[in-house]
Amino acid sequence: LVDKHDWEKQEAIKIWSFGPDGEGANIILDTTKACQFMNEIKDSMVTAFQVVTGSGVLCEEGVRGMRINVEDTTLHPDAIHRGGGQIIPTSRRVFYAAQLLAAPRLQEPI
Repeated sequence: LVDKHDWEKQEAIKIWSFGPDGEGANIILDTTKACQFMNEIKDSMVTAFQVVTGSGVLCEEGVRGMRINVEDTTLHPDAIHRGGGQIIPTSRRVFYAAQLLAAPRLQEPI
């Protein structure tokens, strides 16, 4: 990515996943600085990302060309409140909201 697509090396190192199914044209990145517990919520956020990219906000169609930058988090200090049951639904709603704010469009196949 650094050589072919002019990405910064620090960004390429912090890729969490591609989606959907770990191999699509969508990317989720950890661009946080000094946020605690990111390693604990990574799997839950990637799971939500896979769901959202597999069935987008419009017509539940697959998504292409979406990049999610996780810039900041505010997490509960108690580990029980950082589980998948809390993180996955919240992340999914945030990702859907981000899609709606980006003015999504449907494309007709040719």
